[in-house]
Amino acid sequence: MSTLAEKLRISSILKPQSPANGNGSPSRNKVRFAELSIESALQEVLDHNRLTGYEDILEKLREEDPSDDKFKEMYLEAKQAVPLMKPYFGKLVEHLLSSRWLNRSEEAQEAFKEFVLELSIVQKNYCKMTISKLVKLFIPEQALQSSVPSSAGVEKEEHERQMRSLHDLIMRLKNVIPMIFDVVLTQLRKSFPYYKRPTCEVIGYLQNVLRMTAYASIYCDELLENVFYHLLQLDVNVPRSVIEETEYPDDEMMFEMTDTGGDDEDTMKHPVAQTLDNYMEVVLSYIEQTVKVDGQGDRLFKIILNQFETHILPAHNTDHGQFIMFYICSFKLSYAEHFISSLWKNVNNLNKSPTIRQTSVGYIASMLARAKFVPLNYLKSMLLEMTHWVQNYIQRCDSMHYNQSLKAHLVFYSVCQAIFYVVAFRANHLTTSSKNLTFLQSLHLSAIVTCQLNPLRVCLPTVATAFAGITRAYQLAYCHTILERNARRKLATVYKNNTQLPEDCLDTFFPFDPYMLKKSGKRIEPFYLQYQAHEIDEEDVCETSTSNGKGRKRYESVSEDVDDFIPESKRHKHVNGHGVDVGGEFTYSYGTSPGFHS
Repeated sequence: MSTLAEKLRISSILKPQSPANGNGSPSRNKVRFAELSIESALQEVLDHNRLTGYEDILEKLREEDPSDDKFKEMYLEAKQAVPLMKPYFGKLVEHLLSSRWLNRSEEAQEAFKEFVLELSIVQKNYCKMTISKLVKLFIPEQALQSSVPSSAGVEKEEHERQMRSLHDLIMRLKNVIPMIFDVVLTQLRKSFPYYKRPTCEVIGYLQNVLRMTAYASIYCDELLENVFYHLLQLDVNVPRSVIEETEYPDDEMMFEMTDTGGDDEDTMKHPVAQTLDNYMEVVLSYIEQTVKVDGQGDRLFKIILNQFETHILPAHNTDHGQFIMFYICSFKLSYAEHFISSLWKNVNNLNKSPTIRQTSVGYIASMLARAKFVPLNYLKSMLLEMTHWVQNYIQRCDSMHYNQSLKAHLVFYSVCQAIFYVVAFRANHLTTSSKNLTFLQSLHLSAIVTCQLNPLRVCLPTVATAFAGITRAYQLAYCHTILERNARRKLATVYKNNTQLPEDCLDTFFPFDPYMLKKSGKRIEPFYLQYQAHEIDEEDVCETSTSNGKGRKRYESVSEDVDDFIPESKRHKHVNGHGVDVGGEFTYSYGTSPGFHS
């Protein structure tokens, strides 16, 4: 048989049977999906190395968009041909997997699913390609992007129907091939949208990752690891200073924005901050829904605590990601106690790096100060625990020669500052009764501040000043003499060297400083304690506070050295004049001080 005759014979398989179209005119030589024989075309290639039918099928797959009925027939036929789909037919398989199937009828979708299941079972070399194609569908299509994160409607309902069908297929794949989920996890990490991609893409993908924890609970830890990793990517790329500058650039801009009122009040102006805000909202909502399910809360807490210790605790310059831990602790007191206990174990673990131990101290102090759900009795027990640790440390140092370098005693100084910080921040609660005052006297704070290691020397000045004011008012310790002596020594050092030397001060951050994201912040606010000036400071600020009306909340710039502890009359006046916010409430800087905001 000649080559020409052979080609004619193969192509005849693909020709339509009807010689005319619906109008009675001669029909063009156009292939219909119902008449394609994928199995015979593949068999021709395998048996006789004839590619004509195979190439025609590829062309039609690229060009045509069949009806749901034709689509169903095509994939039922493709399922029968799966045993023939060897690796060298990868192009055909890729086209079949890339087809738009989610927007079709349930019957057509089911035909596609059966094909995918058969392909994954019989031809395991296509598993990676299959999962890759499915995971990419987690990102909303362009037509649906505007509706997915915001409003309800027909488009969102359709999108939800499609996602249910998609997850049904992944779940069925997991059930028939349990090991395929290792491929799923790998593809999830690879396909997660870049943090600068549009918010709808990142959030749509995140929602689908969290959705998988419902039917793949055994892999919940790995799935949430992916979530935490990309949360940190967002968090560190939109620091607090950037949010402050974008949201509240200056008073004039704030006034203009208030007048125009163009944007939604829950919308962040910075695009990455907007993505981060929605990201946190989705994760916090997921936590709330999961904790309410019987038996799920405890397991979720353990997983999140593990992710916190692995990803967030060692991270540098995170401002909002750690509030996931804060939020889940608000649901049950035992969670908060376990969290603080695990941090205190880090502090006592000599195998941990000094940086991790110091950071753990910062989390303990910030949690005790800021969390409304931590009862006063537990706060007092932690203060007692920390002061005992400090006193034992001092006794050990008194029996040997030592230096006073910050590096040599980093953890000690950090614990001391945590004690000073919590006492100053929660002074209103710790001085409300004679019983509480007796407790503060039992801490022997005077012995700590007067020890030879001189912890006030390296404390943040605002913490030291506030602590000194509280302890003097209640005759717990007398710190001002030590502070003045430390200041004179520092000044003498500067003059001696004729240069301004770096201050020997703890590089400390308070991780639960005020939350700045608008939408997700509404979930944090009910459990979050704002700083309230103690009565010993109110005399100095009373006149200023009463003269200012209720105003818009704003956040002080990172570069400002303003804090809640120091009365207005004693504050340094900055160039912009923002010693106190427009509402008359105190504010606090971040980084150079404990970070109190009103």
